[in-house]
Amino acid sequence: MSNYQDLRKQISMYFDNELCSDDKQQLLQRVDVDPKCSSLFRKEKNFREYIKSNIKRPNVSNGLIDNIKNKMNHTV
Repeated sequence: MSNYQDLRKQISMYFDNELCSDDKQQLLQRVDVDPKCSSLFRKEKNFREYIKSNIKRPNVSNGLIDNIKNKMNHTV
């Protein structure tokens, strides 16, 4: 795997809260000093913010949620 792919994976893991605190610190330090890393980090952050603000999930009724919970309780 290339360094670029490794970096993309690490940045993705950062935003998914999958990195340990030491790895987070190392990544953030690299973002501060490496322009390419910083650019990739910013692009990923902006993309995720765009998705969160522009993709709407449909609302579901409380009845549907209760129905699903009841079915799950009866199958266990």
